[in-house]
Amino acid sequence: MARKRSSDASGKTVRPARKRARGSGAVAVYDELRRDILELRMEPGTLLDETELAARFKLSRSPVREALIRLSAEGLVQTLRNRSSIVAPFDIVAIPSYLDAVELLYRLTTRLAAQNRSAAQLAELESIHREHTAATRRAEMAEMIRLNREFHLAIAKASGNSFYAHWTRQLLDQGQRLLGLYLHDVGKPNDELSGHWTRTHLAILKAIEAQDADAAEVAAMRDAETIASQMREKFGARPSSGLSLPSKPR
Repeated sequence: MARKRSSDASGKTVRPARKRARGSGAVAVYDELRRDILELRMEPGTLLDETELAARFKLSRSPVREALIRLSAEGLVQTLRNRSSIVAPFDIVAIPSYLDAVELLYRLTTRLAAQNRSAAQLAELESIHREHTAATRRAEMAEMIRLNREFHLAIAKASGNSFYAHWTRQLLDQGQRLLGLYLHDVGKPNDELSGHWTRTHLAILKAIEAQDADAAEVAAMRDAETIASQMREKFGARPSSGLSLPSKPR
């Protein structure tokens, strides 16, 4: 028996609203908010009002709340004492510790990936590297940041240790915001950083392909060092240090 279609006042046929699969609303909210936060379309400290978000996504507050809980577990959303939520702020003081953790995990996962990677995982890394190189040539900042994350996450997965992969993902997600903030501030990736990414990623790829664990670790350390030095210089800069104050007239 054919399903009847209703009509509006003008006589036009109105298709029945398609029901969402249970739980799909929370997933959609989570995916979109996560992307907005990581790509800095939502700045750190932005208030996440459940009522406004429910209206934006045309959902009840329950799936919005569920999505915020997931984002909070990943450290991307912070719940305040009054139970409201905000986009998690950056802790500038913690940046040196963060960069140290990134370097250690880069070295460890890249070394293990050289030892444990499969042919399929190597092919995935080669594909991501080609996309990243093309985005670098076009100077597409958002794509460069996204593909840098995908490259190192694929390496972590190839390490064969699910715990290292999980920790790497958490660091890379925070790093995507941090790197985006840095590049947004300087305007665009400079030649040093762009060339660095292309060269070091290729060196990492070649070492993993050759299953040379020592070379892979060295290349990963160089990859982390260049970005870390630029971030330390930028976020640790003191603008007033370059000022020349006139001497007091006698």
